[in-house]
Amino acid sequence: MARSKIRLAGSEADRAAGDAAPAQTRKTRKPRLSRQEKSERTRAAICQAAAEIIGEYGYANASIARIMERAGLGHGTFYAYFDSRQDLFDVLLPMKGEEVLGFVQDRVRGAPDFVDMEYRGFLGFFEYVQKHPWFFRLLHEAQVAAPEGHHRHINNILIRYRKALKRSHDAGEMPGYDESELDTLAFLLMSARDYVYSQHVARSDNAAESIQQAVKTYAKFVAHGLRGAEPQPASAPEKAPPVAPRDARSRRKA
Repeated sequence: MARSKIRLAGSEADRAAGDAAPAQTRKTRKPRLSRQEKSERTRAAICQAAAEIIGEYGYANASIARIMERAGLGHGTFYAYFDSRQDLFDVLLPMKGEEVLGFVQDRVRGAPDFVDMEYRGFLGFFEYVQKHPWFFRLLHEAQVAAPEGHHRHINNILIRYRKALKRSHDAGEMPGYDESELDTLAFLLMSARDYVYSQHVARSDNAAESIQQAVKTYAKFVAHGLRGAEPQPASAPEKAPPVAPRDARSRRKA
């Protein structure tokens, strides 16, 4: 009888454990993705693979086969999302550009003024491109390989800069500039981020040291250059009174 009770207790424990197991499984089971979510993930995987392949081989050698192999997807899946390579190329830079802008936006949040915002944005941009070294080739070759995408990308950045500069200009932070000059300022700042990194930092033997130096110089440039004050002419030294010739002084004494 005791054995039966022990067996029964054991059976009940086993059943209880068995009943608990599915409950635990249910708790840790990930929710199923909807068809739309799966589709978005697949499209994002193709785009990420394409960005990496372009960074390594350039647009010309970024074949669909290479892209899909990197994405871990079948070749035919590509055509469920894009009509051609060019169709992909035209949307790729604007898409990745929005990722950059989102990353930088997180870094500049809470900046008290435009100068501090631009300083943080400069650092944030450098941080992003260090983590994603494929970005510059994707950007620079797009002007020829995907001009439509390149144009959209530049416009997306310009729109953000316009808003930020206009807000700062209206707040009186740039008294030396007219509102008509804000687009020129935006392109100057955009170019600085691009070329300071791609042509200076990326070529340096010591990237960390180059970044520190570049950021320090850029902070000075932004802090002082955005004031827009006209340079004041140097004041001329006071002229000494003319000295009369010696013989004339002698005559006056006489």
